[in-house]
Amino acid sequence: MDRDDVARLLFVCFPDAGEAAGRYRAWRDPRIAVRVVELPGRGERRDEHPYRDMWLLVEALAGELAGALESPHVLFGAGLGALVAYRLAQRRVAAGLGVSRALVVAHQAPPSRAARAVPEQAGRADVSLLASDAHLPVAPPLPCPIRGFGEPHVMTGWGEHTSAGFVLTPARAQDSAALLRDAVLRSTHLLSAMTAPKVPGA
Repeated sequence: MDRDDVARLLFVCFPDAGEAAGRYRAWRDPRIAVRVVELPGRGERRDEHPYRDMWLLVEALAGELAGALESPHVLFGAGLGALVAYRLAQRRVAAGLGVSRALVVAHQAPPSRAARAVPEQAGRADVSLLASDAHLPVAPPLPCPIRGFGEPHVMTGWGEHTSAGFVLTPARAQDSAALLRDAVLRSTHLLSAMTAPKVPGA
């Protein structure tokens, strides 16, 4: 995470199944600070035992990221990472720990219906995470906006998980490398929409 300007909006990023955090760390923009969450079993944490249960993973992340998430932040997730980000936002709201400025999800069907196909690079632990997520209870809509990027037929349904508005930007899965650069980092309009007005408790 960049720490040279703590006043910048924090983007906490959760990569897709099978992805390491490396490519996300190259993202730079003067308006935001980036923290990429490397899950156990991947990348620099590949020697750690991976989680196979979504709720156990989210409980661990809630503790691990507690300090960072005290600052104004946006949760960003791609693919499986979108479900992890959503469940973390849900967990924090239920526990009265605060509300994210926004949840940004990409290329992942919402938890209210079937998840998308598992990427070829996904390991067994990632498959287990997806399967376990389907058994988690339905939660009240989040009090923060959700911004989606992906194909409309995949992303349909995310609007049911927020009471603060859902906006979808159509994007093909193969464009994911340019997703943050073009649609988030360089879009002043989108960033403004996500940071104002401030959600109480953020």
